[in-house]
Amino acid sequence: MPPRPVAALAFLLLSASGAAAQLVLPGASEPTPQGAAEPAAPGAAAPRRPAAPKGPPAPVSVKLPGEDAVVGKPLFLNGTRGKLVIERKDKTSLAATVIASGSKISNPAEACGVDLGGGRPLDLKPGGRPDGVLRYTLDFDGCPMTLDVLDGAVLASVSSQTCSFQEADCRIEPRGVWGPASAALGEVKGIESDRGKADKAVRDNFKALLARTKGKQEIKQVAAEQAGFTSEREMVCGGYAREASFGYCASRYTEWRAASLAARLNRLEGKPENALVAARPAKPKPKPAAAPAVLGAAPAEPAPPPAPATKSIFDIFR
Repeated sequence: MPPRPVAALAFLLLSASGAAAQLVLPGASEPTPQGAAEPAAPGAAAPRRPAAPKGPPAPVSVKLPGEDAVVGKPLFLNGTRGKLVIERKDKTSLAATVIASGSKISNPAEACGVDLGGGRPLDLKPGGRPDGVLRYTLDFDGCPMTLDVLDGAVLASVSSQTCSFQEADCRIEPRGVWGPASAALGEVKGIESDRGKADKAVRDNFKALLARTKGKQEIKQVAAEQAGFTSEREMVCGGYAREASFGYCASRYTEWRAASLAARLNRLEGKPENALVAARPAKPKPKPAAAPAVLGAAPAEPAPPPAPATKSIFDIFR
């Protein structure tokens, strides 16, 4: 039986097209020419560009209170020993009454106490913010002290571990955190929240400081300080009253560490020593109640819009 005309015609067309020709079926896409790029699939995301290199981590501001946080409040070493009260002499100067406790020189098993001012307040000299927080010095013969102001407490340091008073037969150890008594710790609000914010500020400012530190020895020193911070905090705060329950001392000491790192960053960048230390925001005052409307009175004219607030140096670094 002779081949059908349709089959013979198809055979001739395929033979004439050559080996390079391709059959395109109905509904199929046309083949991509050799050497051309494959078209992107519908909905496919464009290739990502490589991310630009990041700069050093940005330091964070540390909010710590001023001297009003400690003025007039009785403070005790580790919440239990001695007594320290800071008072205002006038608008610009402070004084402190300090009763420090310790042990007798002749019999260390017996406790003793020394009133450093003999019943009179001792002048406190402003010492700036070398570690970010406000600092005052107490120049007392035989036991000069440095007081760093924290939130409701002070961190006291002395040149030697102890101060000896032969006439009083007493050796005192004033170093550490002077803060609220143990009975008052339950009234302190937001300790856990403050600790969390301070821990984050320490981590962020450590990373920022490490990124800006030059030299292998300097980098090792910064890293070693940070590695030893936890054990140092335990040494300072381990004996504070009810520390396991409240963590008050650890919270305040961590805030001090965050402020200290911020101050070092300021010095590296040539900024003011308090550039990264901002005062805690004041609580908003309640709005006065609106005056009752009077029948028949003309409506009051709208008040003019308030003038824009002047920015301070603290607003710049928030």
